[in-house]
Amino acid sequence: MENQGGAPTQHLAGHLGLDQVATVDPGVLRTMKAKGVTDFDCDLWIDGQGRTVRFEQRMDVQGVPAVNKVFFGEFGPVETFAVPTGG
Repeated sequence: MENQGGAPTQHLAGHLGLDQVATVDPGVLRTMKAKGVTDFDCDLWIDGQGRTVRFEQRMDVQGVPAVNKVFFGEFGPVETFAVPTGG
């Protein structure tokens, strides 16, 4: 547990290889391979309502360390969606 923006959050950390990225988004996989990325580390901070409030990603891009940090806040009302029907 960690405090983010004055609220308690659960901090999750992971390491992903390109084989795992391939199962989620082949387009991202192609981009990562083209830039020489072989794997990356990521961290998520999840609040008590299950929302991601912070995301960090670390990797080497063409041999240069890179970090992406994203902070989320000011969440609006919960949206509901109808389940798609066959088509």
